[in-house]
Amino acid sequence: MNTTTLRSAEPAPWRHGLTVAAGVLLGVASAWQVGRWADLDAGSDAGYWIGVAGGLAMLALFLYPMRKRVRWMRGWGNTRAWFIAHMLLGLAGPWLVLVHCNFRIGSINAAVALLSMLVVAGSGIVGRYLYVQVHHGLTQRRTELAELRQSVQSSHQALTHAASFPPEAATRLLDFEHAVEDAPHRHSGASPWPMLRLWWRSRGVLRATRREIDRHCRQVERDQGRTRALRELRQEWRALAARHLAAVLRVAHFASWERLFSLWHVLHLPFVYLMVICALVHVFAVHAY
Repeated sequence: MNTTTLRSAEPAPWRHGLTVAAGVLLGVASAWQVGRWADLDAGSDAGYWIGVAGGLAMLALFLYPMRKRVRWMRGWGNTRAWFIAHMLLGLAGPWLVLVHCNFRIGSINAAVALLSMLVVAGSGIVGRYLYVQVHHGLTQRRTELAELRQSVQSSHQALTHAASFPPEAATRLLDFEHAVEDAPHRHSGASPWPMLRLWWRSRGVLRATRREIDRHCRQVERDQGRTRALRELRQEWRALAARHLAAVLRVAHFASWERLFSLWHVLHLPFVYLMVICALVHVFAVHAY
């Protein structure tokens, strides 16, 4: 399987974002439903121990960074398995805490602890989204800009050598590629707005390219009649155009994803420390008063 196929198999960032958002909403809704169904109270025995389980899950999140930094822990198991466990704990902990409190806030310290946990959980979800933009899925192997450029080159060659690919459509795609290559700094940086503008522009190019392909196919149908082979070729051309634009966007946005991921690392750690302090204060208050 070539590089182009591999990259095209990955979801587009916006689709990935929608999937993550849908998963978060589903998790919150399920916590709400479980809490209402069980009629839990944070002060009850069940509510208390669910809160303990959630707190322990959040505490266990520190095992993953410790495993990476503490020398005698580095040989403990597979790094990818640790990373997946870290993500699962990061989802399970907040979910259990939401069930524990049943979406009710009984005191100021509980409200602050809950808010800090939600901030950390939200930050973790953002970090996971950024992570897959600069890595190969959930693996530890970081994506290299050179291989993304090779993906564009492979897509470029496939485009120019595709059998009977409509020349107007090919010209439109290659013009977009060259325009992006000629002004790389306009599409990079820590701000998402240049990325969104370029993505929106690429959608317009894709729509126009597909219209060119459809127009070309209609002309062929008038001359030669409608055939199954032509329908399959049309779908292949449309998919090729989408893959090429996706490859170009990956290269154009890669520097921005790297900057955003680095910035996230800087911001996430203080949130974690704040959450730990708030959680300790909350636990002390629960047992002291």
